[in-house]
Amino acid sequence: MKRHVPFALTTLRLLLGPVALFCAWLSIGRWVYLPILAAGTLSDIFDGILARRFGVATPALRRYDSSTDIIYYLFILGALYLLCRPVIERNWLGVALILFSEASAILVCYAKFHRYPATHSYLAKGYGLCLLGGLIGLLVFNAGDWIIIALTAVALVTNAEIVAMHLISNQAPVDVKSIFALQTRS
Repeated sequence: MKRHVPFALTTLRLLLGPVALFCAWLSIGRWVYLPILAAGTLSDIFDGILARRFGVATPALRRYDSSTDIIYYLFILGALYLLCRPVIERNWLGVALILFSEASAILVCYAKFHRYPATHSYLAKGYGLCLLGGLIGLLVFNAGDWIIIALTAVALVTNAEIVAMHLISNQAPVDVKSIFALQTRS
């Protein structure tokens, strides 16, 4: 039974995205996003920890986790657009760069290895925590432009490392701590 918990946590995150968008569409109070974002981040942290602990951390599960992250954050972006349209529109270039860098990491991996990336580097984990803080600032506290600017910088650095990992690796990197760790594994 416990070996299904990591999959269930990832699936929970997959479901939380549409819930957030639905709440934004209904104009539910901003405080509802705090538990949604916290649960999404905690599920992202603990699905991997528990998968390794229970011995079910397969590349397929890691790719499901990565795919779920993209879907979850696209729903969150939709909620952001509904609730923070002026901030998103003023910072459209930053949002476009974030999306472009994410798409680049996915496309490079697909082009080279014919599969979805699942690097889970330290930078990617830090980026996830930055996203949590930034999204709380935007969705819960209606913060301003600086959050998009900061998230753009973190996204570009993180996704540049992921693209570089895919370009120099001989096999699709899964759970690689950094580009420097990748060089010792090849």
